[in-house]
Amino acid sequence: MPTIDETYSARFPTSAVMSEKAKNYFPSGIVHQNRYATPFQVYFDRANGGIKFDLDGHETVDYVGGNGALLQGHAHPEIVAAVASQFAQGSHLGGSTPFEIEWAQALLRLVPSAEQVRFTNSGTETTLLAMRIARAYTGKIKILKFEEHYHGWHEYGVVGAGNSGASVPKPIIDMVVVVRPNIDEVERALKNDPDIACCIVEPTGGHFATYPIQPLPFLQQLREVTAKYGVLLIFDETITGFRVSKGGAAVKYNIDPDMSTFGKIVAGGMPGAALAGKAKYMQMLERSGDPEWDRNVRVGQGGTFNANPPTAKAGIVGLTMIAERPINEMADAMAARLKAGINEAFQRTEVSGFAYGIASMVNFIFGVDPKGEEYFEAPPLTYEEVRDEKSSKAAGFLTKAMLNHGVHVMGGRVCMVSSAHTAPQIDLTIDAFEKSLRDMRAEGLV
Repeated sequence: MPTIDETYSARFPTSAVMSEKAKNYFPSGIVHQNRYATPFQVYFDRANGGIKFDLDGHETVDYVGGNGALLQGHAHPEIVAAVASQFAQGSHLGGSTPFEIEWAQALLRLVPSAEQVRFTNSGTETTLLAMRIARAYTGKIKILKFEEHYHGWHEYGVVGAGNSGASVPKPIIDMVVVVRPNIDEVERALKNDPDIACCIVEPTGGHFATYPIQPLPFLQQLREVTAKYGVLLIFDETITGFRVSKGGAAVKYNIDPDMSTFGKIVAGGMPGAALAGKAKYMQMLERSGDPEWDRNVRVGQGGTFNANPPTAKAGIVGLTMIAERPINEMADAMAARLKAGINEAFQRTEVSGFAYGIASMVNFIFGVDPKGEEYFEAPPLTYEEVRDEKSSKAAGFLTKAMLNHGVHVMGGRVCMVSSAHTAPQIDLTIDAFEKSLRDMRAEGLV
């Protein structure tokens, strides 16, 4: 029998050629660090709903979903129509448009904790802006964040995030206080360091909840302790916003953060992001007419394509759909079906591991057995358990094995389920997962 790599190379010959060509133009032949793959990455050229097609013509059930941006699936006709019609009217009008107001209204309708909005073009920009506002408002300089929580690739975001932090200056590293998501560690840090301006958190855990946290009671405790020490609480909802509930994690867990950052879904699958928060903090961006304030106190923020009309239109349509239709409910139902089926596949194959996840996010871990069904949402995994699994070959080979069977999962660890996925696609995925487990076991990988 051919190996997983042999099957992969035979199935995607055009991608192999393209991958070699790409090395002439891009470092490692990729444009995003998470697309690195051996022996090569697969190339895709079109998609619709829950399906996409590679250059060799294979139909693939897709759970990367624009890295989580496509809650409504690929090329939703209403979003496509909105973007296309606006492009015909102009993609950048060089001034304010009514669409940015409509987009802000659509966002605030879903996020009751927020009062004002600023749009950006990526989650990285947005978390950096939130941190700058927190510093300006409090007069403090340090950031408290959690180990393995990712807040973009700017200097403050990569510290302690498990990604490459090469070339980050030590003075910046010293301004980031990294703890594990344990409320005693948080309070100890805030008590001992009065220069902490804000605490930023991924509300369901780092790296698409690969490192899960138990949102309750931790998020409630976090809100209480940050308020106690006068530290702003920032929810980084780049992943969870409008996915774990219509209003994101703040609504699902009834928490009132000071500011929230949104990406992925907020722009209807287009490149766009937003910072939303209490007016008293957002007003650090306001011009007052006072030269001292405007030059030396106010937080400046640019962005040529902030709330550009096609992106704004996509955001308006996408968020309105979430508000008025059972988009979340449909995605959550398909995710529950997938999670249950994958756990049955683990049991049938007698491979150690299980699937877990909140709402429409489904995560896998190998080498750890569940302790009951209550473990299938937010399991109390230790960082050591997750890191041991990450250091194994299982995730990388699972991605390839699943692609061999017509399914694409993100990093071999996460499925971002959309409202466009169908029951037959879910069942095909479960079957592919079981076949992949058997393929991996045959090679001694699990």
